[in-house]
Amino acid sequence: MRETDVQWLLFDYGRLCRERGIDPPYDFITDPQGPRSFTAVADRDKLASRGILVSGAWRLTADGRRLARDLENREVSAFAARLRSQAGGKRRPPVAHRDRDESARNNGRPGGGLLATIGYEGRSYEAYFNKLLRSGISRLCDVRRNPLSRKWGFSKRRLSEGCDELGIRYEPFRELGIESGARANLGDREAYERLFAEYEATTLTRCQDAVTRIAGWIDAGEHVALTCYERDSGDCHRARVAKAIVATAARPLRSKHL
Repeated sequence: MRETDVQWLLFDYGRLCRERGIDPPYDFITDPQGPRSFTAVADRDKLASRGILVSGAWRLTADGRRLARDLENREVSAFAARLRSQAGGKRRPPVAHRDRDESARNNGRPGGGLLATIGYEGRSYEAYFNKLLRSGISRLCDVRRNPLSRKWGFSKRRLSEGCDELGIRYEPFRELGIESGARANLGDREAYERLFAEYEATTLTRCQDAVTRIAGWIDAGEHVALTCYERDSGDCHRARVAKAIVATAARPLRSKHL
C-alpha cells in the first residue's frame, strides 16, 4: 500500500475517533498533497527496526504476520478491517490551510511582520507545526540552551528537519537559553521572577546582537516564532526574549502566543 494511502486511512480513522469522542492516535498536517503524520512514519520505522514491518513500507514481515495472527484485541481487529475495506477507495480532496495562505501573503512586506512564541509542552509534533503554519511562520527561533527532548520530534535534528520539509527556516539560538541547573528547584512564582530578572540583566545584555538579528527579520516583514518547552510563555524565558525584541525593533510589532 502506498504511503499516501496509509496516511489517508489513518486520517479517516482519526476523524471517526473524534466523532465518537475518542482521542485519535495521530494528529496531521494537511497540505496540498494530503494529510501527513510525521509521528506515524516514525512509528512505522520503529516497527521496522523491530522486524515487524518491512523497512520503509507498511507491510508486515513474516514475524509481523505471526504476531498479527496472535492478536486478540477487538479494537485492533476492527481497525485492520477498516483499513482493508477502504484500501483503494476514493479520496477526498485535501483541506487547504487558509490561515497559512493568508498569513504567507504578508511575509516580506513592510509592516507585515509578526513575533510569536510557542512551547511544545502537551502538544504533538503535528499539532505544534499546525500552529506555526496557520500563523504563516517563516522562521522558528529555538532559544533552548540544550535543544534536546525526550519527546519525539522536538530535539534539534528532527525539529529542524520538519521545518525544512514544511518551508520554515530553523534558527538555533543556544546563546539565548538558560542552563538547566539554574531552573532546578524553582518552587514558586517569586523564584521564577528572580531567575528571569537575572536572565535579563546578564544573558540578554550579553546577547543583544542575537536579539537585534531577530528583530531585523520581523522589521523586514517576516513571521518569526520563538520556541522552548513550556506551554505557558509566562513560565518560560522566551517571554523575556520577546520583550527585548519588541524594545529593539524599529517599529511597533504585532505579537501573539501560540
